[in-house]
Amino acid sequence: MSRGAGRSFFFRTGNRRRGGPRLTGLGRVAVVAGIALLLVLLWGAQAAFRSWRSSAPPTLPAVSAAPPPAALSAERLADLPRTRERFEYARAHASRFDPQANPRLVEWLPPGGTGPRAELSGWPDDALRIEYSLDETLTEDVFEVLRKGRVERGHAIVIDPRTARLLAYVSTAPDSFPADRAYPAASIVKVLSAAALLEEEEKGADTSCVYRGNKYRLNRRRLDRPRSGNESGLEEALATSNNQCFSQWAVHTLGEERLRATLERFGWLAPPAPGHESGRIELVESKLDLGRLGSGLDGLRVTPLHVAALTTILTDGALREPWWVDRVVDPAGRSVALPRRAEPRTVLPASRAKALREMLVSTTTRGTAKRAFRTRRGRPVLGNVRVAGKTGNLTGRDPYGRYEWFVGVAPAEDPKIGVVVLQLQSNLWWKRSSELAANILREVFCDRRTCEAKHADRFTGDLGPVADPRRISQIDAPLRIAGVREESKSAP
Repeated sequence: MSRGAGRSFFFRTGNRRRGGPRLTGLGRVAVVAGIALLLVLLWGAQAAFRSWRSSAPPTLPAVSAAPPPAALSAERLADLPRTRERFEYARAHASRFDPQANPRLVEWLPPGGTGPRAELSGWPDDALRIEYSLDETLTEDVFEVLRKGRVERGHAIVIDPRTARLLAYVSTAPDSFPADRAYPAASIVKVLSAAALLEEEEKGADTSCVYRGNKYRLNRRRLDRPRSGNESGLEEALATSNNQCFSQWAVHTLGEERLRATLERFGWLAPPAPGHESGRIELVESKLDLGRLGSGLDGLRVTPLHVAALTTILTDGALREPWWVDRVVDPAGRSVALPRRAEPRTVLPASRAKALREMLVSTTTRGTAKRAFRTRRGRPVLGNVRVAGKTGNLTGRDPYGRYEWFVGVAPAEDPKIGVVVLQLQSNLWWKRSSELAANILREVFCDRRTCEAKHADRFTGDLGPVADPRRISQIDAPLRIAGVREESKSAP
Protein backbone atom coordinates (compact mmCIF):
# COMPACT_ATOMS: atom_id res chain seq x y z
CA MET A 1 0.00 0.00 0.00
CA SER A 2 1.33 3.44 -0.89
CA ARG A 3 1.95 6.12 1.69
CA GLY A 4 -1.02 8.26 0.67
CA ALA A 5 -3.57 5.42 0.47
CA GLY A 6 -6.80 5.92 2.49
CA ARG A 7 -6.83 9.72 2.52
CA SER A 8 -9.84 11.69 1.24
CA PHE A 9 -9.72 13.06 -2.29
CA PHE A 10 -10.18 16.52 -0.72
CA PHE A 11 -6.61 16.25 0.48
CA ARG A 12 -3.42 15.43 -1.29
CA THR A 13 0.06 14.79 -0.05
CA GLY A 14 3.22 16.25 -1.40
CA ASN A 15 6.88 15.97 -0.86
CA ARG A 16 6.80 18.48 1.94
CA ARG A 17 9.63 18.67 4.37
CA ARG A 18 7.33 18.56 7.44
CA GLY A 19 4.57 16.48 5.91
CA GLY A 20 0.77 16.68 6.58
CA PRO A 21 -2.43 16.82 4.45
CA ARG A 22 -3.30 19.75 2.19
CA LEU A 23 -6.62 20.86 0.59
CA THR A 24 -7.12 20.24 -3.09
CA GLY A 25 -8.90 22.75 -5.27
CA LEU A 26 -12.22 20.89 -4.87
CA GLY A 27 -11.78 20.93 -1.08
CA ARG A 28 -11.33 24.67 -1.05
CA VAL A 29 -14.55 25.14 -3.00
CA ALA A 30 -16.49 22.90 -0.58
CA VAL A 31 -15.27 24.82 2.50
CA VAL A 32 -16.20 28.17 0.99
CA ALA A 33 -19.66 26.88 0.05
CA GLY A 34 -20.24 25.59 3.57
CA ILE A 35 -19.34 28.91 5.17
CA ALA A 36 -21.64 30.76 2.77
CA LEU A 37 -24.52 28.42 3.55
CA LEU A 38 -24.04 28.95 7.30
CA LEU A 39 -24.11 32.73 6.86
CA VAL A 40 -27.32 32.50 4.83
CA LEU A 41 -28.97 30.39 7.56
CA LEU A 42 -27.98 32.84 10.30
CA TRP A 43 -29.29 35.78 8.28
CA GLY A 44 -32.59 34.02 7.68
CA ALA A 45 -33.05 33.15 11.38
CA GLN A 46 -32.41 36.76 12.35
CA ALA A 47 -34.91 38.06 9.80
CA ALA A 48 -37.56 35.58 11.02
CA PHE A 49 -37.03 36.62 14.65
CA ARG A 50 -37.45 40.29 13.71
CA SER A 51 -40.63 39.54 11.83
CA TRP A 52 -42.10 37.55 14.75
CA ARG A 53 -41.17 40.21 17.27
CA SER A 54 -42.85 42.96 15.24
CA SER A 55 -46.08 40.98 14.85
CA ALA A 56 -46.32 39.60 18.46
CA PRO A 57 -48.21 41.61 21.15
CA PRO A 58 -46.03 43.48 23.65
CA THR A 59 -45.05 41.48 26.72
CA LEU A 60 -46.61 42.81 29.96
CA PRO A 61 -44.71 42.79 33.23
CA ALA A 62 -45.79 40.34 35.93
CA VAL A 63 -46.84 43.28 38.12
CA SER A 64 -48.24 46.45 36.62
CA ALA A 65 -46.49 49.68 37.59
CA ALA A 66 -49.80 51.56 37.72
CA PRO A 67 -52.34 50.69 40.42
CA PRO A 68 -56.00 50.20 39.47
CA PRO A 69 -57.91 53.48 39.22
CA ALA A 70 -60.56 52.61 41.82
CA ALA A 71 -59.84 52.32 45.54
CA LEU A 72 -61.74 50.12 47.93
CA SER A 73 -63.99 51.66 50.54
CA ALA A 74 -63.28 51.06 54.21
CA GLU A 75 -66.68 49.43 54.70
CA ARG A 76 -65.82 46.62 52.29
CA LEU A 77 -62.82 45.66 54.39
CA ALA A 78 -64.57 45.84 57.77
CA ASP A 79 -65.73 42.23 57.67
CA LEU A 80 -62.73 40.11 58.64
CA PRO A 81 -62.35 36.42 59.60
CA ARG A 82 -62.96 36.63 63.36
CA THR A 83 -64.93 33.42 63.75
CA ARG A 84 -63.55 29.90 63.74
CA GLU A 85 -65.37 29.00 60.52
CA ARG A 86 -64.10 32.02 58.62
CA PHE A 87 -60.63 31.44 60.01
CA GLU A 88 -60.58 27.88 58.67
CA TYR A 89 -61.67 29.07 55.23
CA ALA A 90 -59.02 31.79 55.14
CA ARG A 91 -56.33 29.39 56.32
CA ALA A 92 -57.29 26.88 53.63
CA HIS A 93 -57.11 29.56 50.96
CA ALA A 94 -53.74 30.74 52.19
CA SER A 95 -52.22 27.26 52.24
CA ARG A 96 -53.78 25.85 49.05
CA PHE A 97 -54.18 28.69 46.60
CA ASP A 98 -51.52 31.11 47.75
CA PRO A 99 -48.61 29.46 49.57
CA GLN A 100 -46.71 32.75 49.40
CA ALA A 101 -49.22 34.36 51.78
CA ASN A 102 -48.03 32.34 54.78
CA PRO A 103 -48.22 33.21 57.64
CA ARG A 104 -51.05 35.57 56.73
CA LEU A 105 -54.68 34.68 56.07
CA VAL A 106 -56.32 35.17 52.65
CA GLU A 107 -59.90 35.61 51.42
CA TRP A 108 -61.55 36.62 48.12
CA LEU A 109 -63.52 39.81 47.67
CA PRO A 110 -66.06 40.02 44.81
CA PRO A 111 -65.77 43.21 42.73
CA GLY A 112 -69.35 44.33 43.33
CA GLY A 113 -70.05 42.69 46.68
CA THR A 114 -70.03 44.12 50.17
CA GLY A 115 -67.89 41.56 51.99
CA PRO A 116 -65.44 38.70 51.48
CA ARG A 117 -66.55 35.37 50.06
CA ALA A 118 -64.93 32.81 52.30
CA GLU A 119 -66.81 29.79 50.99
CA LEU A 120 -65.25 29.79 47.52
CA SER A 121 -63.17 26.74 46.67
CA GLY A 122 -60.84 28.49 44.25
CA TRP A 123 -59.76 31.85 42.96
CA PRO A 124 -62.52 33.39 40.78
CA ASP A 125 -61.36 35.20 37.68
CA ASP A 126 -62.89 38.53 38.76
CA ALA A 127 -62.18 38.41 42.50
CA LEU A 128 -59.80 40.52 44.53
CA ARG A 129 -57.48 38.84 46.99
CA ILE A 130 -57.44 40.19 50.56
CA GLU A 131 -54.24 39.51 52.48
CA TYR A 132 -54.89 40.02 56.18
CA SER A 133 -52.28 40.96 58.73
CA LEU A 134 -53.68 38.25 61.02
CA ASP A 135 -51.07 35.62 61.78
CA GLU A 136 -52.31 32.10 61.08
CA THR A 137 -50.34 30.37 63.85
CA LEU A 138 -51.06 32.96 66.52
CA THR A 139 -54.75 33.11 65.64
CA GLU A 140 -54.98 29.34 66.01
CA ASP A 141 -53.24 29.60 69.40
CA VAL A 142 -55.73 32.24 70.55
CA PHE A 143 -58.68 30.10 69.49
CA GLU A 144 -57.17 27.23 71.44
CA VAL A 145 -56.71 29.37 74.56
CA LEU A 146 -60.36 30.41 74.47
CA ARG A 147 -61.47 26.83 73.84
CA LYS A 148 -59.54 25.52 76.83
CA GLY A 149 -60.95 28.38 78.89
CA ARG A 150 -64.47 27.35 77.78
CA VAL A 151 -65.26 30.87 76.65
CA GLU A 152 -68.72 30.80 75.08
CA ARG A 153 -69.00 34.54 74.48
CA GLY A 154 -65.75 36.41 74.18
CA HIS A 155 -63.28 38.40 72.11
CA ALA A 156 -59.49 38.44 72.06
CA ILE A 157 -57.23 40.84 70.18
CA VAL A 158 -53.46 40.71 69.79
CA ILE A 159 -51.91 43.86 68.33
CA ASP A 160 -48.49 45.26 67.53
CA PRO A 161 -48.84 48.53 69.51
CA ARG A 162 -46.01 50.21 67.61
CA THR A 163 -47.85 50.01 64.28
CA ALA A 164 -51.46 49.12 65.33
CA ARG A 165 -51.25 46.05 63.06
CA LEU A 166 -53.62 43.34 64.28
CA LEU A 167 -52.02 39.92 64.67
CA ALA A 168 -55.11 38.10 65.95
CA TYR A 169 -58.77 39.11 66.22
CA VAL A 170 -60.97 36.32 67.55
CA SER A 171 -64.66 36.10 68.45
CA THR A 172 -66.53 33.07 69.74
CA ALA A 173 -70.17 34.23 69.46
CA PRO A 174 -70.51 36.78 66.64
CA ASP A 175 -74.32 36.70 66.60
CA SER A 176 -75.12 37.06 70.30
CA PHE A 177 -71.96 38.97 71.23
CA PRO A 178 -70.60 40.81 68.15
CA ALA A 179 -67.12 42.29 68.34
CA ASP A 180 -67.99 45.58 66.63
CA ARG A 181 -70.52 46.64 69.28
CA ALA A 182 -69.83 48.84 72.31
CA TYR A 183 -69.98 47.31 75.79
CA PRO A 184 -69.51 48.63 79.36
CA ALA A 185 -65.90 49.76 79.71
CA ALA A 186 -65.81 48.88 83.43
CA SER A 187 -62.56 49.67 85.25
CA ILE A 188 -60.54 50.00 82.02
CA VAL A 189 -61.64 53.64 82.13
CA LYS A 190 -59.43 54.07 85.20
CA VAL A 191 -56.41 54.02 82.87
CA LEU A 192 -57.71 57.16 81.16
CA SER A 193 -58.62 58.76 84.48
CA ALA A 194 -55.10 58.00 85.74
CA ALA A 195 -53.57 59.62 82.64
CA ALA A 196 -55.57 62.79 83.31
CA LEU A 197 -54.60 62.69 86.99
CA LEU A 198 -50.90 62.44 86.13
CA GLU A 199 -51.24 65.66 84.18
CA GLU A 200 -53.01 67.33 87.11
CA GLU A 201 -50.33 66.04 89.45
CA GLU A 202 -47.68 67.77 87.33
CA LYS A 203 -49.65 70.97 87.88
CA GLY A 204 -49.54 70.48 91.66
CA ALA A 205 -52.85 68.73 92.30
CA ASP A 206 -53.03 66.26 95.19
CA THR A 207 -53.68 62.73 93.95
CA SER A 208 -53.71 61.00 97.32
CA CYS A 209 -56.93 59.39 98.45
CA VAL A 210 -58.56 58.45 101.75
CA TYR A 211 -61.35 55.88 101.74
CA ARG A 212 -63.36 53.85 104.24
CA GLY A 213 -64.75 50.35 104.16
CA ASN A 214 -65.00 48.34 100.96
CA LYS A 215 -62.95 50.10 98.27
CA TYR A 216 -65.17 48.72 95.51
CA ARG A 217 -68.53 49.95 96.83
CA LEU A 218 -69.71 53.46 96.10
CA ASN A 219 -72.52 55.68 97.32
CA ARG A 220 -73.12 59.43 97.64
CA ARG A 221 -71.45 59.68 101.05
CA ARG A 222 -68.23 58.13 99.75
CA LEU A 223 -67.79 60.72 97.01
CA ASP A 224 -66.21 63.12 99.52
CA ARG A 225 -62.87 62.52 101.20
CA PRO A 226 -63.39 61.33 104.80
CA ARG A 227 -61.41 62.82 107.68
CA SER A 228 -59.89 59.44 108.49
CA GLY A 229 -59.57 56.05 106.91
CA ASN A 230 -57.25 54.15 104.57
CA GLU A 231 -54.90 56.23 102.49
CA SER A 232 -53.89 55.29 98.94
CA GLY A 233 -51.77 56.77 96.19
CA LEU A 234 -52.55 56.69 92.48
CA GLU A 235 -50.45 53.62 91.67
CA GLU A 236 -51.95 51.53 94.45
CA ALA A 237 -55.48 52.67 93.60
CA LEU A 238 -54.89 51.71 89.98
CA ALA A 239 -53.41 48.31 90.85
CA THR A 240 -56.24 47.42 93.22
CA SER A 241 -58.95 49.12 91.11
CA ASN A 242 -60.15 51.30 93.98
CA ASN A 243 -63.57 52.66 93.01
CA GLN A 244 -63.84 55.06 95.94
CA CYS A 245 -60.57 56.81 95.12
CA PHE A 246 -61.26 57.23 91.41
CA SER A 247 -64.77 58.47 92.11
CA GLN A 248 -63.41 61.12 94.48
CA TRP A 249 -60.81 62.21 91.94
CA ALA A 250 -63.42 62.36 89.17
CA VAL A 251 -65.68 64.60 91.21
CA HIS A 252 -63.18 66.86 93.01
CA THR A 253 -60.06 66.88 90.79
CA LEU A 254 -61.05 66.24 87.18
CA GLY A 255 -64.66 67.27 86.81
CA GLU A 256 -67.08 66.26 84.05
CA GLU A 257 -65.67 68.55 81.37
CA ARG A 258 -62.09 67.41 81.85
CA LEU A 259 -63.05 63.75 82.05
CA ARG A 260 -65.15 63.96 78.92
CA ALA A 261 -62.33 65.75 77.07
CA THR A 262 -59.91 62.97 78.09
CA LEU A 263 -62.23 60.27 76.75
CA GLU A 264 -62.56 62.19 73.50
CA ARG A 265 -58.80 62.78 73.19
CA PHE A 266 -58.13 59.06 73.63
CA GLY A 267 -60.53 58.35 70.73
CA TRP A 268 -63.14 56.54 72.80
CA LEU A 269 -66.07 58.67 71.60
CA ALA A 270 -65.43 57.98 67.89
CA PRO A 271 -65.26 54.75 65.87
CA PRO A 272 -61.88 53.06 66.49
CA ALA A 273 -61.79 51.68 62.93
CA PRO A 274 -64.19 51.11 60.00
CA GLY A 275 -67.20 48.93 60.80
CA HIS A 276 -67.07 49.48 64.58
CA GLU A 277 -69.40 51.49 66.78
CA SER A 278 -68.44 54.73 68.46
CA GLY A 279 -67.99 54.82 72.18
CA ARG A 280 -70.67 56.68 74.04
CA ILE A 281 -71.18 58.36 77.40
CA GLU A 282 -74.51 58.23 79.16
CA LEU A 283 -76.09 61.38 80.55
CA VAL A 284 -74.34 62.67 83.69
CA GLU A 285 -76.99 64.19 85.96
CA SER A 286 -75.38 64.06 89.41
CA LYS A 287 -72.07 63.79 91.24
CA LEU A 288 -72.74 60.10 91.73
CA ASP A 289 -73.07 59.66 87.97
CA LEU A 290 -69.75 61.49 87.51
CA GLY A 291 -68.10 59.32 90.15
CA ARG A 292 -69.37 56.18 88.47
CA LEU A 293 -68.11 57.39 85.11
CA GLY A 294 -64.61 58.18 86.37
CA SER A 295 -64.27 54.85 88.18
CA GLY A 296 -65.83 52.74 85.43
CA LEU A 297 -68.84 51.61 87.44
CA ASP A 298 -71.25 52.93 84.82
CA GLY A 299 -71.80 55.49 82.09
CA LEU A 300 -69.39 54.49 79.30
CA ARG A 301 -69.50 51.88 76.54
CA VAL A 302 -66.64 51.05 74.14
CA THR A 303 -65.71 48.28 71.72
CA PRO A 304 -62.79 45.86 72.25
CA LEU A 305 -60.99 47.66 69.42
CA HIS A 306 -61.14 50.93 71.39
CA VAL A 307 -59.27 49.18 74.18
CA ALA A 308 -56.82 47.68 71.67
CA ALA A 309 -56.06 51.19 70.39
CA LEU A 310 -55.30 52.17 73.99
CA THR A 311 -52.23 49.90 73.87
CA THR A 312 -50.72 52.13 71.17
CA ILE A 313 -51.03 55.14 73.49
CA LEU A 314 -49.46 53.24 76.35
CA THR A 315 -46.50 52.43 74.11
CA ASP A 316 -45.31 55.91 73.19
CA GLY A 317 -48.22 58.27 73.77
CA ALA A 318 -49.53 58.25 70.16
CA LEU A 319 -52.99 57.02 69.17
CA ARG A 320 -52.91 54.82 66.06
CA GLU A 321 -55.87 53.44 64.17
CA PRO A 322 -55.93 49.62 64.28
CA TRP A 323 -55.81 47.91 60.87
CA TRP A 324 -55.90 44.31 59.64
CA VAL A 325 -55.34 44.32 55.85
CA ASP A 326 -51.79 44.22 54.51
CA ARG A 327 -52.89 44.61 50.90
CA VAL A 328 -55.58 43.77 48.33
CA VAL A 329 -54.46 42.36 44.97
CA ASP A 330 -56.50 42.32 41.76
CA PRO A 331 -56.44 39.41 39.22
CA ALA A 332 -53.70 41.19 37.22
CA GLY A 333 -51.37 41.11 40.22
CA ARG A 334 -51.70 44.80 41.10
CA SER A 335 -52.05 46.22 44.60
CA VAL A 336 -55.39 47.97 44.94
CA ALA A 337 -55.28 51.35 46.68
CA LEU A 338 -56.57 51.02 50.23
CA PRO A 339 -58.50 53.59 52.26
CA ARG A 340 -56.24 56.08 53.95
CA ARG A 341 -55.89 55.50 57.67
CA ALA A 342 -55.90 58.29 60.21
CA GLU A 343 -52.46 59.67 60.95
CA PRO A 344 -50.99 58.87 64.40
CA ARG A 345 -51.98 61.53 66.89
CA THR A 346 -50.05 62.36 70.06
CA VAL A 347 -52.26 61.94 73.10
CA LEU A 348 -49.70 61.80 75.90
CA PRO A 349 -46.05 62.77 76.17
CA ALA A 350 -43.88 59.68 75.87
CA SER A 351 -42.58 60.21 79.41
CA ARG A 352 -46.10 60.20 80.82
CA ALA A 353 -47.00 57.08 78.87
CA LYS A 354 -43.93 55.38 80.35
CA ALA A 355 -44.89 56.45 83.87
CA LEU A 356 -48.40 55.11 83.33
CA ARG A 357 -47.01 51.75 82.15
CA GLU A 358 -44.85 51.49 85.26
CA MET A 359 -47.94 52.01 87.39
CA LEU A 360 -49.84 49.36 85.47
CA VAL A 361 -47.11 46.79 86.12
CA SER A 362 -48.34 46.76 89.73
CA THR A 363 -51.63 45.31 88.50
CA THR A 364 -49.89 42.11 87.38
CA THR A 365 -47.35 41.89 90.20
CA ARG A 366 -49.39 42.74 93.30
CA GLY A 367 -52.79 43.89 92.13
CA THR A 368 -55.99 42.42 90.72
CA ALA A 369 -54.18 40.30 88.07
CA LYS A 370 -51.41 38.96 90.31
CA ARG A 371 -52.69 35.38 90.37
CA ALA A 372 -53.10 35.25 86.61
CA PHE A 373 -49.43 36.03 86.01
CA ARG A 374 -48.05 33.73 88.69
CA THR A 375 -47.78 29.95 88.73
CA ARG A 376 -49.01 27.91 91.67
CA ARG A 377 -45.49 28.02 93.03
CA GLY A 378 -45.44 31.81 92.82
CA ARG A 379 -43.13 32.09 89.84
CA PRO A 380 -43.81 34.59 87.02
CA VAL A 381 -45.67 32.97 84.13
CA LEU A 382 -43.65 34.93 81.57
CA GLY A 383 -40.27 34.78 83.27
CA ASN A 384 -38.51 38.12 83.07
CA VAL A 385 -41.06 39.62 80.67
CA ARG A 386 -43.05 42.18 82.67
CA VAL A 387 -46.63 43.03 81.74
CA ALA A 388 -48.36 46.37 82.28
CA GLY A 389 -52.08 45.72 82.47
CA LYS A 390 -55.50 46.57 83.83
CA THR A 391 -58.49 44.44 84.74
CA GLY A 392 -62.13 45.42 84.74
CA ASN A 393 -65.43 43.72 85.50
CA LEU A 394 -68.98 44.93 85.66
CA THR A 395 -72.44 43.39 85.57
CA GLY A 396 -74.39 44.92 82.72
CA ARG A 397 -77.27 44.46 80.33
CA ASP A 398 -77.76 44.21 76.56
CA PRO A 399 -76.83 41.43 76.74
CA TYR A 400 -77.06 40.66 80.43
CA GLY A 401 -74.04 39.19 82.16
CA ARG A 402 -70.74 39.92 83.83
CA TYR A 403 -68.39 41.80 81.50
CA GLU A 404 -64.79 41.02 82.35
CA TRP A 405 -61.88 42.82 80.68
CA PHE A 406 -58.13 42.69 80.56
CA VAL A 407 -55.81 44.94 78.59
CA GLY A 408 -52.03 44.76 78.70
CA VAL A 409 -48.77 45.51 76.92
CA ALA A 410 -45.48 43.61 77.14
CA PRO A 411 -42.64 43.93 77.74
CA ALA A 412 -43.54 46.88 79.96
CA GLU A 413 -40.19 48.60 79.30
CA ASP A 414 -40.51 48.49 75.50
CA PRO A 415 -43.91 47.12 74.40
CA LYS A 416 -43.95 44.81 71.40
CA ILE A 417 -47.32 43.16 71.98
CA GLY A 418 -50.70 44.41 73.17
CA VAL A 419 -53.49 42.08 74.21
CA VAL A 420 -57.18 42.64 74.94
CA VAL A 421 -59.63 40.05 76.25
CA LEU A 422 -63.33 40.62 76.89
CA GLN A 423 -65.71 37.87 77.87
CA LEU A 424 -69.35 37.91 78.91
CA GLN A 425 -69.69 35.49 81.79
CA SER A 426 -72.85 33.85 83.04
CA ASN A 427 -73.35 32.17 86.40
CA LEU A 428 -70.84 29.48 85.38
CA TRP A 429 -67.41 30.47 84.14
CA TRP A 430 -63.95 28.89 84.08
CA LYS A 431 -61.17 31.40 83.44
CA ARG A 432 -60.73 35.07 84.22
CA SER A 433 -59.87 37.35 81.32
CA SER A 434 -56.50 38.09 82.92
CA GLU A 435 -55.72 34.35 82.94
CA LEU A 436 -56.68 34.04 79.29
CA ALA A 437 -54.50 37.03 78.43
CA ALA A 438 -51.56 35.52 80.34
CA ASN A 439 -51.93 32.29 78.34
CA ILE A 440 -52.03 34.24 75.06
CA LEU A 441 -48.91 36.19 75.98
CA ARG A 442 -47.20 32.95 76.87
CA GLU A 443 -47.80 31.74 73.31
CA VAL A 444 -46.08 34.90 72.08
CA PHE A 445 -43.11 35.20 74.42
CA CYS A 446 -42.35 31.62 75.43
CA ASP A 447 -41.04 28.54 73.73
CA ARG A 448 -40.40 25.13 75.28
CA ARG A 449 -37.38 26.37 77.21
CA THR A 450 -37.54 30.09 77.99
CA CYS A 451 -39.71 33.18 77.95
CA GLU A 452 -37.96 36.12 76.30
CA ALA A 453 -38.98 39.39 74.72
CA LYS A 454 -37.20 38.52 71.47
CA HIS A 455 -39.66 35.69 70.78
CA ALA A 456 -42.28 38.30 69.90
CA ASP A 457 -40.26 39.09 66.77
CA ARG A 458 -41.72 35.93 65.24
CA PHE A 459 -44.95 37.89 64.84
CA THR A 460 -43.92 41.55 64.81
CA GLY A 461 -40.53 41.34 63.08
CA ASP A 462 -39.68 41.73 59.40
CA LEU A 463 -42.10 39.56 57.42
CA GLY A 464 -40.60 40.43 54.05
CA PRO A 465 -41.43 43.06 51.42
CA VAL A 466 -44.93 41.77 50.67
CA ALA A 467 -46.10 42.04 54.28
CA ASP A 468 -44.49 45.41 54.84
CA PRO A 469 -47.39 47.87 55.34
CA ARG A 470 -45.33 50.65 53.76
CA ARG A 471 -45.67 48.86 50.40
CA ILE A 472 -49.45 48.66 50.34
CA SER A 473 -49.86 50.89 47.26
CA GLN A 474 -46.47 50.25 45.69
CA ILE A 475 -45.24 47.62 43.24
CA ASP A 476 -45.23 44.23 44.89
CA ALA A 477 -43.59 40.89 44.21
CA PRO A 478 -44.95 39.05 41.14
CA LEU A 479 -47.76 36.60 41.74
CA ARG A 480 -47.89 33.09 40.33
CA ILE A 481 -51.41 33.65 39.10
CA ALA A 482 -51.28 31.14 36.25
CA GLY A 483 -50.56 28.23 38.53
CA VAL A 484 -53.23 29.33 40.97
CA ARG A 485 -55.83 29.64 38.23
CA GLU A 486 -55.12 26.17 36.92
CA GLU A 487 -55.54 24.68 40.37
CA SER A 488 -58.68 26.67 41.09
CA LYS A 489 -60.33 25.48 37.86
CA SER A 490 -59.65 21.86 38.71
CA ALA A 491 -60.95 22.23 42.26
CA PRO A 492 -64.28 20.54 42.94
